[in-house]
Amino acid sequence: MDRTDHRIRRWPWIAGGLLLAAAAAIWAILPDGRAARVEHRAGCYDRTKLPRVDTRADGRQAMQLRVLLWNVEGLPWPIRSGRHAKLRRIADWLARRREAGLGPDILILQKAFTPAASRIAVAGRFHSILPGPALDDLRHFPAAAPPQDYHHGARWRKGEGIGKWLDSGLYIATDLPVIDHVSAPFAADSCAGYDCLSNKGGQNIILGIPDAPDSLHIFNTHRNSRESSGVSIQRAEIAHFLQTSENDILLRGRGAITRRAMIAAGDFNNYRTGDKRGHFARDPGFRLAAKGPGMTARAAPMTDIQAWSDAYDLLGYRSSDTLRVEPLAVTTLFDGKNGPRLSDHDAQYVIVRISWRADAQPSSIPVKSCPV
Repeated sequence: MDRTDHRIRRWPWIAGGLLLAAAAAIWAILPDGRAARVEHRAGCYDRTKLPRVDTRADGRQAMQLRVLLWNVEGLPWPIRSGRHAKLRRIADWLARRREAGLGPDILILQKAFTPAASRIAVAGRFHSILPGPALDDLRHFPAAAPPQDYHHGARWRKGEGIGKWLDSGLYIATDLPVIDHVSAPFAADSCAGYDCLSNKGGQNIILGIPDAPDSLHIFNTHRNSRESSGVSIQRAEIAHFLQTSENDILLRGRGAITRRAMIAAGDFNNYRTGDKRGHFARDPGFRLAAKGPGMTARAAPMTDIQAWSDAYDLLGYRSSDTLRVEPLAVTTLFDGKNGPRLSDHDAQYVIVRISWRADAQPSSIPVKSCPV
């Protein structure tokens, strides 16, 4: 009887040792969340690399910007396997387009967690490549207040409460002069399920437009998923709303919500709780660049269900008193029709016109022009 009790008492120690060994084995095969990060902010800009400024029939000055928005599914093994070849194809395609002078002027990426994914921005040979929050970045902006006891419902088996293993996967790349760049992860409790394993958040850059009277804000984010988060729909929706609120806090702190011209894009994960209640939903000047007839664009309000169903990832915009932002064309690429599927998300290609009064005083750009 004593020997039986002794064996029973040994089992918790054996089970604990096996769990520790399993955890160590899993940790050993996890990807390096810092290996993919690429960052370069140019100290000057090359005017010859920028879209030209034209004078329109109405007398306004205008510049057309080509924007490529893409969640490239750059997830590491063991979460995904076999992604390297398709990510290389994306990078090669972008390199060829840019070399031919037909590539995007602004590249906006989500889910670029691996070196092969972040290499897409490098392949485009952009002057500036700006990543979102890094793996170890902490939120310094105020956090949204979760519901009472929300953090007590965290389940480590669903990826909650065990720290971040990946960075944000966000990138903005461009040749336009970068005046400023700020990124902020979501708060530690503002996530749900497996999404908590990456340091998701938002990033906002301010771009100078030569000859224009004001700058242009670019915003990029990736919010909490729904079913694929592995938790209840209610919990995922709470996280989505918290993250939307924290994006609003970031933009409000940058003075970018109401006063400045902006292009806001990202993987919003469909028309969800946050999108229905966040600031963009309440801003009468904010519009979505939705698909119109053919490849033309139409201005759609946040409540336009057709716009959300036509494109999984969306680009929105607002004008200011000095800069007018207008989408001209929208098309989907690499969707199985316009090119093979290279990601679980289609690429969104949007042409936007930025215009201003010809008699407006150009604003100074605190970035020098590169010497010839």
